[in-house]
Amino acid sequence: MTDQTIKERKMLLQEVEGLLSLITLPILVVDTTGVVIHANPAAEHVWQRSQVVLLNQTLQTLVGTPKLLEYVKKGKPLRDFSVELIDGGGKRHAYLCRLHPLFVERSVAGAILQFTIQIKEADSEKNRKFVTRYNFEDIRGHSPAILALKDQARQIARSDSTVLIRGESGTGKEVLAQSIHRNSDRKEGPFVAINCAAIPEALLESELFGYEDGAFTGAKKGGKPGRFELALHGTLFLDEIGDMPQYLQAKLLRVLQERRMERVGGSESIPVDVRLIAATHKDLESMIVSGQFREDLFYRLNVIPLFVPPLRHRKEDLYDLIQFYLKWFGDRLGKEPKRFSTQAMKCFMDYHWPGNIRELENTLEYIVNLEIGDLVTISSLPSTIRGNQTTDEGSSLPLHSFPPTYPTAEKRDVFSERILEQTEEQLIIDAVQRYGKNTEGKRKAAEYLGISVATLYRRLQKINRKG
Repeated sequence: MTDQTIKERKMLLQEVEGLLSLITLPILVVDTTGVVIHANPAAEHVWQRSQVVLLNQTLQTLVGTPKLLEYVKKGKPLRDFSVELIDGGGKRHAYLCRLHPLFVERSVAGAILQFTIQIKEADSEKNRKFVTRYNFEDIRGHSPAILALKDQARQIARSDSTVLIRGESGTGKEVLAQSIHRNSDRKEGPFVAINCAAIPEALLESELFGYEDGAFTGAKKGGKPGRFELALHGTLFLDEIGDMPQYLQAKLLRVLQERRMERVGGSESIPVDVRLIAATHKDLESMIVSGQFREDLFYRLNVIPLFVPPLRHRKEDLYDLIQFYLKWFGDRLGKEPKRFSTQAMKCFMDYHWPGNIRELENTLEYIVNLEIGDLVTISSLPSTIRGNQTTDEGSSLPLHSFPPTYPTAEKRDVFSERILEQTEEQLIIDAVQRYGKNTEGKRKAAEYLGISVATLYRRLQKINRKG
């Protein structure tokens, strides 16, 4: 064998090893006797042994399924063959094996073995909470903005690139994220969501990355996997990413760069095979300027940016949305079909909808629950929607025959300003009554009204002084 041939074989071997190292599923390359001649980094995690230790091990010591070696010797390809892998502690784990035979001059020389986790019935039951409920058909509307958004999301669904969804609260960012997952190559895997604003800062790290036994006081015995591990081969949705503390932003950035992570209190490097979709209603660019959000993380997340428009910018969809939710809640609550009066529909069209689709949905559920008859009039509407409209109504039309008319943006803005000026106190009182007078209720009321909590407290004090 010439020096050139030896050099070429070494280069080829390095290329093959490099390719296998990029695959996040555990892979073993064995000869015809079942001796391991190569193992990729993912195999280290499964068998809890380094690549060096795995080399020259036999299949009999790593896989508790004797028949697998027989198939290797016969050069028989396999797909989804059930096997049991034996880790470093002697525990057995159910996996599915894919076998690709290797031939040299028409003789069997060995095989490439790829392993994927076999989900048992118990695991399937446990993972039911990680399935999706929504698809693109659930994003309703025919406005140019919504149609363009759905087209763009469909195009990138099959990609593995990171997505950043932006839009105001209540616009349906998670519905879009689930729809992308449902149309991706990872649709058979879990969709795991976590709201970075809803979990206390002290717990968020362990929720994301998991923890080892004894990592901190109160840690569950045996440790606990985090959301990254639970989302294996699926999608991880990080909602309200703008609320993630800075020290975790740095750790998330490293995971995105290295595609590996460590549990809290652990030292083992775990491969990360998930697609990341993040969402926020915050102005991340302003947060970068003020030092609240890492610029390098922003660029890692903003690979594919998507923007969900607020409801006030797509009023042409309002008619279809009202029709859908009236029927939905009517069927669910066993109520007779409702129809809108002309003036009631005008109130809906003129209202600025700060809570977007979520507010619209809640409002229509309120109406279906409380309206006794089949006609929805101005008096049937919550005061926040009514504004300063009178209840002296003329003709009414069934919803299905109502011809939707859309006010100009200038008229909508003037009308919204007039409502805020003339009914500010009533808006605040109604919001607090709806969400509650406790601290959490006032926080939700402030978010619903589009003002800060401090502003809400100041205005409540002013109202109380008047009373």
